[in-house]
Amino acid sequence: MPMLDVGQGHTMYYETHGNPKGRPIVILHGGPGGGIMPQIKTLFDLKKWFVIQYDQRGCGKSLPRLQLKNNTTWHLVEDMETLRKHLELESWALYGGSWGTSLALAYASKHLERVTAFILRGVCLFTDEENTWMFEKGHASEVFPKAWSNVTQMVRKDTRKLVGPYMKLLKSKKTRKVAARAWTKYEHALSYLVPKPFKADPKSDEESAVLEAYYYKHNAWLTPELLLDAARKISVPVILVHGRYDMVCPASSAFALKEVIPKAKLFLIPNAGHATLEPGIRRALKRELNRLVA
Repeated sequence: MPMLDVGQGHTMYYETHGNPKGRPIVILHGGPGGGIMPQIKTLFDLKKWFVIQYDQRGCGKSLPRLQLKNNTTWHLVEDMETLRKHLELESWALYGGSWGTSLALAYASKHLERVTAFILRGVCLFTDEENTWMFEKGHASEVFPKAWSNVTQMVRKDTRKLVGPYMKLLKSKKTRKVAARAWTKYEHALSYLVPKPFKADPKSDEESAVLEAYYYKHNAWLTPELLLDAARKISVPVILVHGRYDMVCPASSAFALKEVIPKAKLFLIPNAGHATLEPGIRRALKRELNRLVA
């Protein structure tokens, strides 16, 4: 099992797929805490792409699991550089989904010269407006009132906000598993245009909830406008794929990014929500990835 010591007591699990002589691309998973999605590599022509997947700090097969110490956006950015150098790559393309789009732009703010293209799905800029939309009453809660009611049952004293109260529940071993399941079930409800049954996975639910709440509490250690300022300097190809009815990351974020990167290609998928493998999103991603290696 390929493991890479990235420092500060953390070890990264990673995988490589496809043609080692093909065009390199690294997949930045969502969450934070989402971990590798094996299905993502099916988007790529593995005869032409060299695909790198890895678990970010604290989740998946990376160790130590659920470790929040030395776990910030800027640690993750430098982990990417450590991995790139380990693989002896001069540069690579970045594929980011949801939180992975934020991480891609954060990486660009430090190492733009190492990026050959950006493929960003479900754009997230980690703004106050996005966080309010998702985790405070009066926004997504009005579109999904039942899902909101279910997730706030555990925080009856404060049903207007999730992150603060849930941080307390997720810190306690007594309530962590139940709280994590409720958190990820709420997010799942918002992710699909056509609802899908929720299947609990205690390990991944715990990682997603703990790491997401932790990053949201700290605004991912990002200052206002930092990601858009980094985007303004991008000159390589940028592909943005966003579901028109994305209830996790509203489409306004994709339009804001397009505005500062005029040459970016924005594909607003009319019959799609947030999830990567919804048919329209999948088709658009696969088509544009093929064009990049045509």
